[in-house]
Parts: sequence; C-alpha cells; structure tokens
Amino acid sequence: MRLAPLVDPGPELTPEQAERFARHLPIPELGAVAQRRLARARVCVVGAGGLGSPALLYLAAAGVGTLGIVDADAVELVNLQRQVLHSTAGIGTPKAHSAAARLAELDPGLQFVAHDVRLDETNAAEILGGYDVVLDAADNHPTRYLVADTCAALGVPVVWGAVLMTRAQVSVFWSRPVGVDGPLPGLTLRDLHPAPPDPSRWVTAAQVGVLGALCGQVGAVMAAEAIKLVTGAGDSLFGRVLYVDGLAATAAQVPLVPRRSA
Repeated sequence: MRLAPLVDPGPELTPEQAERFARHLPIPELGAVAQRRLARARVCVVGAGGLGSPALLYLAAAGVGTLGIVDADAVELVNLQRQVLHSTAGIGTPKAHSAAARLAELDPGLQFVAHDVRLDETNAAEILGGYDVVLDAADNHPTRYLVADTCAALGVPVVWGAVLMTRAQVSVFWSRPVGVDGPLPGLTLRDLHPAPPDPSRWVTAAQVGVLGALCGQVGAVMAAEAIKLVTGAGDSLFGRVLYVDGLAATAAQVPLVPRRSA
C-alpha cells in the first residue's frame, strides 16, 4: 500500500550528514529529500527489549531526528541473548536510559527521549501523541492494546510486531491513513485481533522461549516500515500481515481489511 509521506523535509543536509547517510542517498525512493524527512521525524518505540533493540539501532542509524524510548524495566542478564542494545556492564540500568546512551554513541547529533515509565491510561496519550510514528515492541497484551487504542484515537500510525518462540507477525496499523491519492479506510490491531486472549492463555518468553536472531529480523523490518511511513517510500505493510517462521526460513503475507466491513 503506497502511503503519503508523514513528515515534511527538514533543512538541507550538512556535509557531515551527507557523508553519514551516503549509502541512503543513491536509492531512488529515498535520496536527500527522504533523508531530510527522517531528520525532522519523531518516532517512539514502546519497549527497548528484543524487538525494540534492533528497531532503535536501525532507526538511529537511519538518522531519525528524535527517538522516544518507553520502557520501565531495568537490564537483566537474561535479556542479553536478544536485547542487543544493552550490555553486561549495563545490568541494573533502566532500559530506557541504557538504550539512549548506546544510541547516542551511534549518532550524538540525534535527540533521544527516555521515558522511564510504564504506559497506562493516565500517560499514554500525552507520551505517544508527541510522535509521528509509534513502534509497538511491547511484550504483553495490555500494553499492546493500550498502544493500539491510544494511537487509533490520536490518528498516529503504529508499526506492530510480535515474536513468540520461532515465529513472528508484523504489520502497520493506522486509524486515519492518507494514501498518495487521498484518505483510505483505517485499520487497527483490533481488525486483526479484536480482543486480547484470556489471561489464562497468555504465555511469555520466560515460559516458552524466543529465538534471539528472529527478534533482530523482525525489529529490522519494523524499522524499515517506520522509515517508509516517514518518507513515503515503497509499499507499506498497511493492509497486510507478514508472518515469519524463523526455523523454516519462510515468510508469507495475508491481506487485512477493516473488520467492520468484512
């Protein structure tokens, strides 16, 4: 699905920026104008864990001007098998601050906002409403649906990813999408999964495990989708769900339509 760019271009690139992003600039659908859009963009990642770590690394490397990081947890040894933003030396550090410090090493010219809080109904709209795009890299159903419903009300697009064991799903949701030819019907997480599963059926990575390298694959796809939303490049996963099987090395996609009109 071809969507209109979310962000207007910022100022002309400096010589240092032109050198840093030199491998983006020759790509026909990116180039200098897209890079200027990225520099002006504000992107928030909810969860600096298995999916959020690679997504944040690639968004910072791509030159997203302001990155918000929402995570209330601290780094633990058990995280390091998949949460590649963090280090052994950082065990005990709040993940939002650990992530911001690592990303600042990658590109000190960007802005990093560490939201060391747990999202809830009292703060979600205020935090998420300050961004152009939100990446849902959360690890629990209540937070996922809070992000989905808050962003639907705000009209903010969401790049959504989920990994369990060796399989994953990725999509893009947006309640008020704008295509290159005008407005489109909206889609939210509830069009794919109308309600969270019964709590008795919830499983966690601690119970069933998760393939660390698959988190890297999916986080990178999520970053690419955010870049495409900001710049208008390529065809978005909006209207499609990507299914990835890490052990079988297969990927498939299925169309997604609004449930209310299905």
